[in-house]
Amino acid sequence: MPIRTGLDERMKQIRLDLKEYFGEAKDVYAEAIEAFTKLDSEVYDDVKSVRKQARVTNWDLSNNLLLILAINQPLMEDLRIVATYLRTVDTVERIVRHARDIARSDRSLDTLGKDIPALPNELVDPVLSMWKDLANMIDILSLCLTEIEDIPQVKIVDCWASIQISHGQAIEALTTIKSSLYGGKAARLEIVNVVNRVERSAYNLVRLADLWHFSLYNERIILDD
Repeated sequence: MPIRTGLDERMKQIRLDLKEYFGEAKDVYAEAIEAFTKLDSEVYDDVKSVRKQARVTNWDLSNNLLLILAINQPLMEDLRIVATYLRTVDTVERIVRHARDIARSDRSLDTLGKDIPALPNELVDPVLSMWKDLANMIDILSLCLTEIEDIPQVKIVDCWASIQISHGQAIEALTTIKSSLYGGKAARLEIVNVVNRVERSAYNLVRLADLWHFSLYNERIILDD
């Protein structure tokens, strides 16, 4: 027989920890994006430190979720939620890792573009637009997963579509703007890395949104078509 004693309390703590984890990921990502817009290399050490702590948080949350599986033997509905939380822990850690990668590119761009006062707006604006939508997605997923609410599918789809448009605009700008205006060909690779990391972070959240809906309703949806 499933042992429910203590399950609700443990799940409540997991949700509190996840909410904090989402918040930390959003904060460090915002720091990395701001550094990109300012060609600031000094943020890398801070982001790297957060990434290191995220790995510890990942480990702790994963172990606590596995402990719930072992001790409480949750029923199918609870089991689907626990399984989704395990995926969530990995997804948030990956987002922090993407922020670390962006900060690393920020550091390189600061060096490569040392004689350039600022990146062209044609590159910065699409990245800022992508980040705005990504930040909204982080807030949505954090709320839905920690308050046990369904995914607002239209909002997620709209954010994802907007990110894809901005991603295309940034890539197109890289093909039309002279590389000398932002640090040369090596800088182009770093900017591509930044743009692609934001897009991949958003994609991971879209997939998580699919999974969360399934955990609540045992019904599959695909939001990234």
